[in-house]
Amino acid sequence: MSSNKHAFTGLILIFLLFSFSISGQTVQDVAVSVNDSTGNVVSGASVVLTGRNILPRTTTTGIDGIARFRDVQATGDLRITVESSGFGTITRDVKAGEAVTNISLAPGGLSESVTVTATRTQITTDETAAPVSVVDREGIERRAVNTIGDIFRTLPGTSTVNEGAFQVRPRIRGLDSNRVLVLIDGERLNNARTSTAMSGVETGLVDTSQIESVEVVRGSGSVLYGTDALAGTINIITRDTPPRRPDGFRFGAILDTFYSSNENGRRGNLAVNGSGNRFAFRVAQSLERYDNYSTGDLEGRPPNLTPGVGPDGEVLNSQSHGGNTQATARIFINDSNALRLNYGRRRAADIGVPTLVGTFNAFFPFSNRDKFNVRFDSAGLTKNFARLSVSGYYQTQFRNFSNILTVPPAPPFFPGIFQFSETATDTKTAGFDVQTDWIIGKRNYLTAGVSFFSDQNSDRRFIELRSTAISPVLSQDRSRSVPDASLTNFAVFAQNEFRLSPRLRFIGGIRIDRFTTAADPTEGFAIPPTFTQAQLEDLGLSGLTSGLNVTNTAVTGDIGAVFSVTENVIVSGRLGRSFRTPNIFERFFTDFGSVGGFVVGNPDLEPESGVNFDTSVKFRSSKLNASATYFNNFYENFLSTVTALDRNGVPITIPRGTQTPIPVSQTRNTASARIQGVELELEIPIKISLGYLTPYGNFSYLRGDDLTAERPLGFISPVRTNAGVRWQNFAKNYFADYSTRIVQRQDRGTQALGFVTHNIGGGYYFRRERFNFNINLGVSNLFDRFYNEHFVFAPARGRSFTVGTSWEIK
Repeated sequence: MSSNKHAFTGLILIFLLFSFSISGQTVQDVAVSVNDSTGNVVSGASVVLTGRNILPRTTTTGIDGIARFRDVQATGDLRITVESSGFGTITRDVKAGEAVTNISLAPGGLSESVTVTATRTQITTDETAAPVSVVDREGIERRAVNTIGDIFRTLPGTSTVNEGAFQVRPRIRGLDSNRVLVLIDGERLNNARTSTAMSGVETGLVDTSQIESVEVVRGSGSVLYGTDALAGTINIITRDTPPRRPDGFRFGAILDTFYSSNENGRRGNLAVNGSGNRFAFRVAQSLERYDNYSTGDLEGRPPNLTPGVGPDGEVLNSQSHGGNTQATARIFINDSNALRLNYGRRRAADIGVPTLVGTFNAFFPFSNRDKFNVRFDSAGLTKNFARLSVSGYYQTQFRNFSNILTVPPAPPFFPGIFQFSETATDTKTAGFDVQTDWIIGKRNYLTAGVSFFSDQNSDRRFIELRSTAISPVLSQDRSRSVPDASLTNFAVFAQNEFRLSPRLRFIGGIRIDRFTTAADPTEGFAIPPTFTQAQLEDLGLSGLTSGLNVTNTAVTGDIGAVFSVTENVIVSGRLGRSFRTPNIFERFFTDFGSVGGFVVGNPDLEPESGVNFDTSVKFRSSKLNASATYFNNFYENFLSTVTALDRNGVPITIPRGTQTPIPVSQTRNTASARIQGVELELEIPIKISLGYLTPYGNFSYLRGDDLTAERPLGFISPVRTNAGVRWQNFAKNYFADYSTRIVQRQDRGTQALGFVTHNIGGGYYFRRERFNFNINLGVSNLFDRFYNEHFVFAPARGRSFTVGTSWEIK
């Protein structure tokens, strides 16, 4: 608790130190004129002005298509980023003193998306050596998703695991769970208690209606974000307050609605906001409810239909409901300093695990998240000290996993079993991050800082055994599988960008992490007394029940280059290390496993690590946007649960009198693996008489090999293709879209059937200076195909009609 107090005390001191810093900078006005490719002005476009040593400023174009920024204090070049519904994002540099910058927008989705995740600073996706995909708010609405997890099915190199409106989670380049780092506004959603083998972080804890954009960085992210970023980093950026308005305070409101016919899914979100010269706020409340979903066409289902699916195709135990509250306030101290406060409250309940009914029924009665965070930004501190960002957060994740085992009686020998079990995990996280940006001469841009987080976890478990659901209690058990424990991390990082020439940039970074994982003496947590002292030593468990500390250090680095061959062609390459430190569950879980046998922790585990290589080529023009990426990732010290052996190589067991001994398993660093592949993206805007017709798509090929066992990795989907065509009129009021998703059969290692799905959609956008309205209609799985996502037990959703609306007063 004292470390949390010290962290927030430090934040306050830094805030007081820099809150009134204004360096002597050039003051100028900036005007941006925006039109489309036909020469018509574009009103209502979002224009963001940024620079190395100023805070971002946002405004919109008026009815004349011009956005104006008054009294901009900056030295050096400025950058403007323009976004508007139906257009691709355009980024341009503005030279100091330039009167008006003219921007011409073109349709598209792949062109110059803006990311803050790849380098911790706002740049375009063409300027980073890391492969990045960005899905903005409009893209989320057009995809008509039930949950954020659905987004990842359509991006290159990504797929999903699990089913249901809450349970879908991302997989990047064949890896999932804690091997993918999920951030919310740059802060960790991952926690150290979640099992890697059986679950992973719940992205459903983020309400889709509160998301502004999703940034997916494929490949190593450990240099900037630390542990868990083995396969990639996902940054979920939530909706913020309106931009600063120097000309008076203005109130606004947004109402978003969504309906999906398949599972009778309903979601609604109401937000009220306001902004002025010194203060802005946003308060939002959403509610959602999803019933059981249904699979595809009955005639297409295999004869050995998955247990847990009703005769009419209803996937039992796939329901969920919940709500979200978000309150954000932003204080504009002056042009160089701003403070942001945010509170988010997510409540989800009655979350089923699809198809797990009958003999074994599993569900989450609730899964809740509360988070408070504060962020202070200061820009233009000195000529070289461009920016300081300090953030701190406190987050709780509290969930209950319950299951019911029902074995019917077999008279007269077996009376039957009814066992109810629940495990409540309470994980509290406190953390802070300090980032500094430096301009060193005319060619060097340095980002450096420190970060800290501490996960404190406590479990509560209850198991009750009866012969039937209404019979007297036979036994009750309140023991624990995991002791009260914590994982604490302190890290320093630095990343430097060196511009050798206007066309060639080198980017390199280094990070040093120090981890401490500690188990406390915990009532109810014990190791079976049948283990001998020698066995405890062989397993590394000596002293675990009386308290145990484990420390380890990780050093990571990467280096990359971006070269503009021509104005339209950009090539890049990157080589970096990644890692994931073993968590509380892997080091300390000691109890009967869910698939039989007894599992013991392993405090002596080494971190999983990877060496990741990516190289890309991108082509950008008004008639074609394309990119191709090749990656080759080598991993070692992968964790897996194997038979526990003593020092003589003999399997360790727990004796049971005259019955067969219980086998003991333990998590070990066992394997090395290579995952490599190719990712392609393509978009071709074609101007026709009625508007723009844009074919688009992406293609991913993956190959995974277990180098230790010399066999294929069975959980790698080889070929995935997303393709479609979109039409929109010149005024960008209407659009229609057709897309297909093709997943090839998997025959290397574990076999999985291929499938093809089709989707159609369309919408209408009505835009005025103070009022916006849009409606999106769609049909997913158009032909009601029955299929399973690869390596997912529950079948996927069948056909669903969706409708989403957004009403905004600005």
